[in-house]
Amino acid sequence: MKFKDTVVTVILPVYNASKFLPECLASLKEQTYQDLQIIAIDDHSRDESLAILKKYKKQFKNLEIYSNKKRYGLAICYNRALKQPQGRFIAFMNPNDVNAISRFKRQVNFLVNNPKTVAVGTQFTSINENNKKLERSSLPENNGEIYNNLLPASPLHPETVMVDRMMLPKDLLYFKTKKYPLVFTEVFVKFFQYGQVANIAQSLYFHREG
Repeated sequence: MKFKDTVVTVILPVYNASKFLPECLASLKEQTYQDLQIIAIDDHSRDESLAILKKYKKQFKNLEIYSNKKRYGLAICYNRALKQPQGRFIAFMNPNDVNAISRFKRQVNFLVNNPKTVAVGTQFTSINENNKKLERSSLPENNGEIYNNLLPASPLHPETVMVDRMMLPKDLLYFKTKKYPLVFTEVFVKFFQYGQVANIAQSLYFHREG
């Protein structure tokens, strides 16, 4: 498959996320980096999530919506999304969370300017249901510290990560387990064979607690 060199494909699995999904989608639509492909997969939600996605589709041309006929879980949602036409860069998103408006621009610039880096995450700020800021992360920023802590700790916040697929074998981005965050860790640990992994020092993601 030939990737579009400047496109960021954002994978957004959705399950019963209607309460915060509009804020999530707004934070994608308002990004300063606009060369985006948003792939939202509704995992057989029982609330208004699918209706919200369809409403946003009318005003957000970069949004693609897929709907599962039953609930499959995160791994199958990610793998299904990765079968669609994709950009060079892959990013992840939790439907309850919010992006800083410069998130994708900063991550693309980092990967382009650091050609040995296969994936880059960011610091994040925890927020509550009322968007009150609770705590800012202090994740390690360099490859060695991230590698040494990948299994015993969480040196990457999974949904902040952006991957440069040009650095990876075709089938490496394949998710297996349903357990979070192991669904990511099993894949991320393989990145170190092909390049470096980093975290941007700035907090560019707001993770909703609870």
